[in-house]
Amino acid sequence: MTKYQRAKARIARDRALKAEKRSEKFKYNDNFNSVISTQHFVEALGKCRKGVSWKGSVQKYTQNAIVEISRTVNSLENGVLPELSSVNRIVLYERGKRREIVPITIRDRMTQRVLCDYALVPVLQNSLIYDNGASMKDKGVDFARKRLVGHLQKAVKEYGSEFYILTFDFKSFFDSIPHQTCLDVLNQNFTDRYIKGLTMAIIKSYEKSVINRTYTGEEREKMLERLDKNLSHGICLGSQISQIMALVVPNKLDHYVKDQRKFKHYIRYMDDGMVISDSKEALHQLYAEMKQIADELGLTFNDKKTRIIKSTRGFVFMKVRYRIAPTGKIIKSLTKAGIVRMRRKLKKFRRLVDRGDMTLDDVYNSMQSWLAHTKVAMSYHAKRNMLKLYNDLFDGYKLTKKYEHIKGGKNGELLQTDKWHEFRWNCYSA
Repeated sequence: MTKYQRAKARIARDRALKAEKRSEKFKYNDNFNSVISTQHFVEALGKCRKGVSWKGSVQKYTQNAIVEISRTVNSLENGVLPELSSVNRIVLYERGKRREIVPITIRDRMTQRVLCDYALVPVLQNSLIYDNGASMKDKGVDFARKRLVGHLQKAVKEYGSEFYILTFDFKSFFDSIPHQTCLDVLNQNFTDRYIKGLTMAIIKSYEKSVINRTYTGEEREKMLERLDKNLSHGICLGSQISQIMALVVPNKLDHYVKDQRKFKHYIRYMDDGMVISDSKEALHQLYAEMKQIADELGLTFNDKKTRIIKSTRGFVFMKVRYRIAPTGKIIKSLTKAGIVRMRRKLKKFRRLVDRGDMTLDDVYNSMQSWLAHTKVAMSYHAKRNMLKLYNDLFDGYKLTKKYEHIKGGKNGELLQTDKWHEFRWNCYSA
């Protein structure tokens, strides 16, 4: 036996041993019968009710939980995905972009929760890189921002204050993910065909509902045929399974950059990502290679948001602008577009409050949300100017000293709890 044959045999033994260990580790997660159980649905009900138990639909489902869970489990065991209880989509416009979000009812969320918590997440998270910072336990926006600052600090120690950052963004990310790529990911990580079939059936169910409602005749038949052959694109916004698949689909790209090209300073949060290097030419070459991998996955980079920037000029990542000062200090600031957007919102809120279409409590909550966001950056002047505008428009409702000064007067605005007590005891004073 030659040395090449021995090496080939050793690699085969290592792969077989690795596959055996993986099979043993995920023997319960990669098994349809152990995942789809009444006990798992009961546990999922507590998680799905958290924060929405006040809704009528949730209370109705909870009252009939035994019947609903039994019906769903029996249907899934017979290989039939229950019909979607709601297919209506909500159209939102976020910074000028049109987004269609599917509100998932608790009956549909239950199946997705069980599938994600007991099959998809335990198996798929094992293959993700550490700096893939979205939608996993103990990760999120704060985690991604801290990791970014950590990478920048290390880059300053290695390269000094001047280096280059490649920031990239996928174009129409959720709408462009191919169903075939989702199936390929499932085939790589699962052996149980029922787990894979149920996952793909849920992904396709929302597209199928749109086709049935929108098209007729031969056109509908053609589109349904493409859907059955996994030739369609797009996963719906709002689904838990869509979130997991959006994490895993570009995983090949993550491992290529980190493992094969050995770029240490790399981070991705859903469709946004960045790479740090001291060589601009290396980043240009890397981007060309990344485009090839993205094409294989069926994804496309957004040319307007993908660029290579010098660290001293600054870049925007997750709504915060980062810049490296000549001394090596990391300067974080709010984006100008975000500040302008919030000022316009407050002026619009003033008109809505005057018409009676919005309450001051809603304005206060929105302002509190923005103030919490400002804590991630150096924002003293932006915060001061925004509070001045809020003070002028709403008399500083619950936030500034102006409100504290007038709230006890005759024309002062009462707190919501005070309004309730005075209304209850019929002692509201003019």
